[in-house]
Amino acid sequence: MSKAKQTFHSALWNHGGRILEYLLMYVTSIVIARGLGVEENGRFVGLFSLSHLILVFCSFGLETSLNKFIPQLADEHGNKQAAYILRMTLLIRGTAFFAAVALFSIVIHIFTVPFLERNSDVLLIVLLFTGARSLFPLFAMVLTAQLRTALTARINLVIRTIELAGILMLTQIQFTVFALFVLFFCTSILHGVAYAIFSRMNILRDVVSVDMKPIVTFGGIYWVNTIVDFVLGRQGDVLFLTNLLPDSSQGGLYDVAYSIAQIASIAMTVGLSGVTFATFARLAVEDQAAMNRFYAFSIRIISLLTIPLYTFIIFNAEAIVAILYSPQYASSALLVQGILVFRIASRLFGGPENGEYLLSRGRVGTLVSIGVAAALVNFGLNLLLIPKFGATGSVIASGCGNLLVNMLGAKMVFRISESSIQFVYWAGLVAVCCIPAMICAYLLPSNSISSLIAAASLYGMLLLGGLVLLKPLTQTDKDWLSKIDGRMATILRLFTRDGLQSIR
Repeated sequence: MSKAKQTFHSALWNHGGRILEYLLMYVTSIVIARGLGVEENGRFVGLFSLSHLILVFCSFGLETSLNKFIPQLADEHGNKQAAYILRMTLLIRGTAFFAAVALFSIVIHIFTVPFLERNSDVLLIVLLFTGARSLFPLFAMVLTAQLRTALTARINLVIRTIELAGILMLTQIQFTVFALFVLFFCTSILHGVAYAIFSRMNILRDVVSVDMKPIVTFGGIYWVNTIVDFVLGRQGDVLFLTNLLPDSSQGGLYDVAYSIAQIASIAMTVGLSGVTFATFARLAVEDQAAMNRFYAFSIRIISLLTIPLYTFIIFNAEAIVAILYSPQYASSALLVQGILVFRIASRLFGGPENGEYLLSRGRVGTLVSIGVAAALVNFGLNLLLIPKFGATGSVIASGCGNLLVNMLGAKMVFRISESSIQFVYWAGLVAVCCIPAMICAYLLPSNSISSLIAAASLYGMLLLGGLVLLKPLTQTDKDWLSKIDGRMATILRLFTRDGLQSIR
């Protein structure tokens, strides 16, 4: 099987599996939000964010290190070397987790944190859940780097199904924050055991030792960027909201808004997670020119996958929030719109593609510096805006921080490659998406599931016609996609601009 087909099939399994996984997780989050209500849901997501913070501090960038170094192993001893790397990273992760818990215990005994004092009764189970959750991502990342995503998809789907079944049972028994974390602790233990059993050859096989210093060093430097991502992302914002405001409701509203925005992104691009980075890492040592073409291709394709859905949600946010989460979360609609407007603006400068390109070229220090600068902006704006504007202030702070990350990341990529900003492509795509969305909002205002489905159907037809007129794909894009399956060429020709290699 060619590398292009192998990457595509891996991405397809990764995408299909993760789509179903995140769908199950999303349904779970809806059941939790509806069942707990705005205030208790804010408390739950605040504690979940605390768990994520501890995971960030004990992660040491190991998942990203595995994703970069394993695809670059020599074929002769690659599997044995991967097994050795996995064993060592599991040992490092376990040690780092206990160190993070010890540090956390010291901090809460020295400093008074109102949010933690209000939730002292559930802190132990949150820590146990966090410990169980910290190990299995290493197994998953090794399998992803080996392009064995079918196995990870099956394991994750089974666990998420069990999780959702457990949540539905709790709604009939005892639906509390404590009970939810007990359930998640049990499913995390099961998750880790499943990975250990079904990928046991990555643990039990004979190993060939590898110098761990470059892997740990790379991960340690990137670890700073992981902390930055936390500050810039959902969990950091929720922690700010639950600690800077006297009640947890704003955190609950923000989490709902972010969930809707995130599911739009995940639905279209989750299959590329890990796979694109592994491809960048491989091309970095094989073909620099192909790597540059893949970078431009990735930006165009990911924008084409995400911006249309972002636009539709912006014009129908109120109906989507009310249908999914009930009218008690109506205030989240404006937050959804704000988050997605920032994301569309950010796509002009790319997104994760910038980080993956820089990491594959060994520019981890550059990436960390960019992240730290953006995190400081986000941190300062959160402190300034949240007390006055609540969750809206967090949307502005996070949006500005992430926009800065993408702008600086793109600038650094342009410095070390022949790539450049694709403004005409981005502007044309945004226009083609906004015009049908405005027409649908005017003709079919959505206030029920049936009207939302009708609006989505009309939007899809108008959008398809607009894309045929715009022809957003380049000849290079068509040729690259056609390598996956030659039968795609006929369809792709409808969306391809003849005679042009790129659209700037």
